[in-house]
Parts: sequence; structure tokens; C-alpha cells
Amino acid sequence: MTRVNHYPIEHDAERPPQTMSKPMDERKALGDIIDYYNRSSSAVVIQKDWKWVYLNGAALKLLGYYTLSEIEGKSIWETIDESQRTAVASRIHSLQNGINTGPSTQKWIKQDGSYVYVEVMGVPIANELGQTVALIEEKGCEEKLVEETLYHYKLITENMSEIVSLLDHEGSFLYVSPSYRDYSRDGIENEIGASSFKYVHPDDVARVKEVFAHLVKYKKPVSVKYRLLRIDGQYRWFDSRAISVQNEERYHYIVVSRDITKQKLAEKKLSVSEQKHRMIVEHSSDLICLLDLNGVIVYASPSYHSLLDYRPEDVVGKDILAHVHPDDCDLCMDVLTKLRNFREPVTVTYRKLHASGEVLTFEGKGMPVIGECGEVNRFVVISRDITEKIKIDQYKKNIEKLSVVGELAAGFAHEIRTPLTSIKGFLSLLSKDKDDKEKEFHRIINDELKKLEEVVNGFISLGKPEAINTFEVNLKMVMENAISDVQLAANKRNITVTNHVNKPIFTQCRSDQIKQVFINVLQNAIDAIEHDNGEILISITVTSENISITIEDNGKGIDHERIEYIGTPFYTNKEKGVGLGMTVSNKIISEHNGHIEIESEMDKGTCVTILLPNMIDREDVTRW
Repeated sequence: MTRVNHYPIEHDAERPPQTMSKPMDERKALGDIIDYYNRSSSAVVIQKDWKWVYLNGAALKLLGYYTLSEIEGKSIWETIDESQRTAVASRIHSLQNGINTGPSTQKWIKQDGSYVYVEVMGVPIANELGQTVALIEEKGCEEKLVEETLYHYKLITENMSEIVSLLDHEGSFLYVSPSYRDYSRDGIENEIGASSFKYVHPDDVARVKEVFAHLVKYKKPVSVKYRLLRIDGQYRWFDSRAISVQNEERYHYIVVSRDITKQKLAEKKLSVSEQKHRMIVEHSSDLICLLDLNGVIVYASPSYHSLLDYRPEDVVGKDILAHVHPDDCDLCMDVLTKLRNFREPVTVTYRKLHASGEVLTFEGKGMPVIGECGEVNRFVVISRDITEKIKIDQYKKNIEKLSVVGELAAGFAHEIRTPLTSIKGFLSLLSKDKDDKEKEFHRIINDELKKLEEVVNGFISLGKPEAINTFEVNLKMVMENAISDVQLAANKRNITVTNHVNKPIFTQCRSDQIKQVFINVLQNAIDAIEHDNGEILISITVTSENISITIEDNGKGIDHERIEYIGTPFYTNKEKGVGLGMTVSNKIISEHNGHIEIESEMDKGTCVTILLPNMIDREDVTRW
């Protein structure tokens, strides 16, 4: 048994079908066919290459022609409606392949331009001339078909929840579906001829009429949203879409209107919610960003500018890692991977780079955004600057260590101090009447005892809390005294100390304590310079709020990772240091409601800035 596969026939309606023909006298063969069909009472048509080659008398009469010459050689598409083109072309191909296509009702065009519905029966005979033959008969039940079609349309429109209407060029109803009954005051049957705009909200009427006028003028589909007054006095939101249709030489307009009140209310609630969330986001001090699956920022909150000095629009479109500290990039990439794979929020502490190059520490929480189908399509990252928090935590830890130191100091500081005083006294007596060599030994011993006494005093000052009684002090004089104490050590190292403070600067403080801070910082600067031509520069800047004392050296500098530990008790870079100098300095400045900032670069030097509140409001506030 041979299996026949039937596939859809692909064809080009403008290209004649290919046929197998043998050489012969085509005109003679056509004459034989014409003689046969002229005797037939049925309407017969013959085409070849999409052109009419023959219509018998019955066919000519059906289509309103008197002679064959009026139609012979013309395109069949002048006779067959364009809407039928694809179906007719397919049937012709089938007929040429010997396939019986069966009867088909088609819309044809008569000579006077009117339409006629005909039933077409193709003759499945593949003649050698490449022609196809069809019998046509006018449909006597055209009215029935139209009525059935209208009934089906009516059945659909009258059971739709949408309002379907047919309007004339003035916007008056020619037809409106029963779903309009909730808006009609006089009944659906009395709406015919009435304006379709009469129940539209007064604020929307002008806009609706403008859209309708555009439809009438340009005949292109339009849509408009507006409010319509219901019988119960409530306005409902509608979305109407309209098209123009031509009936003979007149245009009518079909409008389908859908109630979108629930959608509008939902949009309004969403808009209010969005506004609230946007206000929160835009006024939040946290960094908030939205990332795509590749980690590219698609939204950045305004806080990027206040925290990192980057404009949000400059951040959008860049990789999230663009401003992350290089050492933390792998950590952040792992977070994105976890968000994508496990779909659970992830918290991470990482560092970002400020536009100035400053490193800030953030605590970030990343959350995946799940789509409607359960897929991860975005990431939200909210990051809080915890740089100051870390400093405060470190300060608290230092305070706890200081408390321990204080407890230890209270136990033995006085015990050490007493014998130290005795040793210094007896050493002074033993130094009398000694030769120069022995006196030098005694001097060295005395110097070492002084250093030991300084360490003990440091412990005691750390351990005992005391109230700060401040006085008006000239910082210029305090600085000069501190320089005088370290000048000898600087001269031994060939270090130049340049003091740019040349005018009195007054503030409220404890001069002895501030002097101790200056000495500690200056001594550290001297110790950090390990080359010739060392230099220390001192300056003070005064504003209405702060007094900034800057001590800058050109020493070996401090590694960036070590800066955060400076001030921690017993942490030092010096071989013989105890690690209490900057700890004591931090304590003193903190008690004066100030703080110390350190900037350093390896092999270039260190800049220590001591910030004190300006407790005296003077008119001559300038930079010295």
C-alpha cells in the first residue's frame, strides 16, 4: 500500500502554477473546449496564468457581461474579491494536481462593481494546456447566510461584558449592546440616535471628543480612558478602543469599551505606595541599588552622592564592583552567587571607595527579586555606612583596655613611684663630688629613671578619670613650649621643625594636657624620619566651629592597614616603645570633645590633624 502524505500547499498567488504540457496546437484544443461548454446551461469559467481565457454565456450573464471580449485576458483578481485570493489560489493548485476541492462559496465582483456570492465547483482535470475549469452558480440563500451571520454577531455582542457600540460620524449611537443598560436612563432601545458622550464625566468630555474627531478624520484606530456616570450616580473608569469601518460609501465607527475601574483603583493604590517607598528611598541615608543578573546597577539612590560623592546617574550602568575595594571584590561576587543560587538574603561587610579615594566600610544586605514565574530577575542591595560605628566600637574596646590598665595602675603605680622618688634623690646625692666620668654615668641613670617615671605617669593618667577644668589658653605658646621640649632630639637627627603659627590663637583647654599631645605627636614625627633633610611642618587653621592643628612630617610613613590600630593601648611600631603615647593623646583630645585624624603614605610621610572645638567666638577667625 502506498501512503499518501498531504501537506499544505505553498504558493504565490501572483505566480502561475507550473504544469506539465506537451507540444500541441493550443488554440485548436481551446476551441474544442469552448464548443463543448457553449452548449452547456451551467455557468463555466476557464483561467490560465491567473487570467480569464473563457467564460460561457451563462457565466457572462451571471457576472453582468455581454461579450467575452469584455473580460477575456483580464486578471481573475478583477473578478474575485481580494479577500478570497489565498483560498482560490490554493484551490487552483489543487485542481491542477487532480485533487477534487469540492464546492466553495466565494465573493465575486460583477462588471458594475456590485458583489455576488457564488458557489464554485472546480473540475479536477489536469489538461495539457495548463488551464483550470470551474462551474459557478449564484447562491440563492444569500439572505439566509447574512441573517445567520448577523444572528451570530448579535449573540456575541449581547452577551459581552464590554459595551459594544456602533456610532455615526457625530458620535451618536446606531447600535449599543445590552451591557449599556447600567448607564442608560431611558432604556437601550431609546439610546439609538442619542449622543454617546452625554454620560461622560465633564472633565473628560473634551478629551474624548478630541480623540473621536481624530478617528473620524484619519480613520485610524484610537483608544481613550475616561469616566462614565452609572445610573446609581457612581463614575466608572472605561478604556474604549475604536475603529472605522466602511459600508459602501459611508463610514461607521465600532467602539468596544471595557470597565477598568478596579485596575484604576489598583494603579492608584500602587502609585500611593510607590510614592511612599520612593520618598523613603530618596531620603534614606543608606545606599540602595537595584542590580540586573550580571551585577550591573540599574537604579542608584540619591544617597550615593551624599555618601560617596558619585551622582546616581553616573553610577547607573556600571558594575556593582566598580567602587568596591579591590580586596573585597571576590567577597561581593560570592554574595551575588549565593543570592542567585539560594534565593535567600545575604549580609556582608565590605569596603567601598569614596570619590576622594577614602575607604569607607559598609554593612550590606542583598536580596533577590523573584519574578512571577519564580525566577530571579534582579538583586536589591541596601548598604549602611558603618565606618564611624567601627571607630566607636574600636574606641570602646580601647576604653575597656584602658579600664584594665587603670585598675592595674591603681594597684602598683604609687608603689613604683615611691621608690623611684627615693632612687632619684639618693642618686642626686651620690653625684656630688664625683669625677666627670662618674657624673656622666649618673646622668644616664637619671635619664632612664625619668623615662620610667613618664611610663608610670602615663599609666596613672590613663587609669584615673578626671573632670576637665579648662581655661583660656594661647595655643601658639603651648606649641612653642612643646617644640622646645623636643628640639634637642630633632637637632640630633638633623630635623628642621618649622612652625607657621605666628599669631596668638586662643581656646578653652588644659594647656598641660594639650602640650603633652603636641609632644607625643612631634616625638612620633621625629622617630619616623630616618633620613637626612628631615622636616616637620606645623600649622593651625581656625574656623567658627573648629581649630585644626596640623603636624606633618616627611618620614617613612605608616602602612594603611596599621593606621586604624593607632591609639590602641600597647600598639606601637617602635622597637623600644610601650604603645601608650597616642593612646594617651586620644584620651586627652576626646575629653576635650575633639578627635585626631591621621593620613599617611608610605615613603612620603604622615600628617596628623588634631581637631578641637572653637570654644571662643572671635571676629578675627582666619587661617594662620
